Amino acid sequence: MIREGGMSIPFRFAAGEAGSAFLAALRDDRRILGARCRGCGRVVVPARAFCGRCGGADLAFEDVGPEGTLIAWTQRPGHGVFGLIRLDGGDGALLHRLLSPLPALVAGVRLRPRFAAERRGDIRDIEGFEVVNGSDA
Repeated sequence: MIREGGMSIPFRFAAGEAGSAFLAALRDDRRILGARCRGCGRVVVPARAFCGRCGGADLAFEDVGPEGTLIAWTQRPGHGVFGLIRLDGGDGALLHRLLSPLPALVAGVRLRPRFAAERRGDIRDIEGFEVVNGSDA
């Protein structure tokens, strides 16, 4: 369907087995799912079908977080603040929206997810991450 000033392309994509498991865990259980590579031991987050480090495809799902450590953050005017969060038990970092005010956001601060009241099975089931009270960088 083509409209004045734009184009609408309604579609859905298949997230695959690992991506679907990750999204279902967010939606149904408020859990964050990673996948541990049985080859090198790395835990990739979000869960996916292969390991980015060794290329292995023999992975097992496991819970990570839900808390983690802020690695870095950036502010995009008009769009909010986003950060790289290393979730407990995971390797690498998850990029997501940060909900706490800027003075509280320093590398090393502890964060926890805030889940949406109504979840739909996408990454926005996590509204964002907020500083854990009493967290020191």
